[in-house]
Amino acid sequence: MKKTILKAALFFSLTAAFSSVAVSCSNSDDDTTDTISTIDPSNFKGNIAAGTTITLDPSKVYTITGKVMVESGASLIIPAGTRITVAEGANYLIVDRGGKIFVNGTSSNPVIFEGTTHKQGHWGGIVILGNAPTNRTSSGTSTSELGDLTYGGTNTGDNSGIIKYLVIKDSGFKYNPEKEFNGLSLFGVGSATTISYVYVTTGADDGVECFGGNVNLDHVVVTGVGDDSFDWTEGYRGTVNYLYAARMKAYQTAAEPGNRGIEADTQDTNPNTTFGNGASNPVINNATFLGNTAGSESQGMKVRAGSNGQFDNIILANFTTGLDFETDRTLTWFQGGSYIKNLRFVNVTTKSKAKNTAGTAVDITSIFTENNSAVGAGNGTALPDWAKGWTGLSSFDTTDAMN
Repeated sequence: MKKTILKAALFFSLTAAFSSVAVSCSNSDDDTTDTISTIDPSNFKGNIAAGTTITLDPSKVYTITGKVMVESGASLIIPAGTRITVAEGANYLIVDRGGKIFVNGTSSNPVIFEGTTHKQGHWGGIVILGNAPTNRTSSGTSTSELGDLTYGGTNTGDNSGIIKYLVIKDSGFKYNPEKEFNGLSLFGVGSATTISYVYVTTGADDGVECFGGNVNLDHVVVTGVGDDSFDWTEGYRGTVNYLYAARMKAYQTAAEPGNRGIEADTQDTNPNTTFGNGASNPVINNATFLGNTAGSESQGMKVRAGSNGQFDNIILANFTTGLDFETDRTLTWFQGGSYIKNLRFVNVTTKSKAKNTAGTAVDITSIFTENNSAVGAGNGTALPDWAKGWTGLSSFDTTDAMN
């Protein structure tokens, strides 16, 4: 579901929660020892100012009670094992262009963000704004509804920091019927940013969404979100390697049971744009998507609005429709080359369907090759070994996704 998720923040004032701040600064860029030890862990909100580095204490539990913003020129360091709870509402963490976040989780001690109550949509999510291109304007930039903040630019190799072994639970707060947060939202994030081993679960909207940019992701797990598992638009051109995403049967009869494994767009207002990166064209390798048949958007991969893409070793299971493609530019791309290879369908009612911009049905059975031995994220439809432990999961399979 395409929406600008950030309008909520226009209605919340930013109150600094840092008092009697003591900062020790290192003179070496390679030896960052800046710390702030006087944050009130029970009331974590406010701006992390330019020139400041904050390092959280993993022995403490922090509760975000508003907006936490990492300004341009500031850094937030979250050590392995840190647990951050978030109060209910439009409370979230955002990294501005030029700011940096370092989530230093490990396989034995991931960093965990979760609601103070466990339910879909309890709190906002994590938002990162970078300097890599979006295709909304000729300058490669766009403006979010969050305080008119700019994201995007011309630096495909922009660096917003490092995220490793991060768990995001209970995100996707719905500010109004049209505005929801995602678990992890990446706006114009560049390829020098590291995002590796991320788990988003029980969220109310998308798991991960990329708005333009060139960021690469690997080892991503998404389960039980109310909308799409992985979503992109605005000319996203990164590589995603090892992705395991599933609906959950616990929500199959809910108002939002989950939608597509992938929802892919280029731009909602101009699918033929040449701005920025031009058409979205990510590379997706080694992915498994598990669905169920609830709702009207039970589609493994919905690719439309001019998006391109390249897919290899993909499993689509338990969806009503496997591939559902739309618009001329999208169809021209996929009909012009071998861009969907080693695709495996498991219990999918309709393998593929498509329509052009005029709405005429198009046969796309020739654009993909099947391989019934494809292993997807690593273990067929079952949870891959790399996803076990740090996610809190020891197993997952089709029966966990569909009644």
